[in-house]
Amino acid sequence: MTLQPGQVRDSIISFLTRKGVDGAHLKEIHAAVEKKLGHPVSSSSVRSYLNLNEGTRFTRVGRGTYRISNV
Repeated sequence: MTLQPGQVRDSIISFLTRKGVDGAHLKEIHAAVEKKLGHPVSSSSVRSYLNLNEGTRFTRVGRGTYRISNV
């Protein structure tokens, strides 16, 4: 299934914004993205977006655990 530009991004940001300062593990983020979009999403798409934006949009707070920056 082809995703519209920004769907994964928007789902990640929405989920991590709700999680707040505690953040969430990659597996939890991936599951939330799939649930919101209603279909399977490659875990590498989620992981890639988090890694590419770590330090700007997201802060890595532990191994595989991220939160929104400036929370």
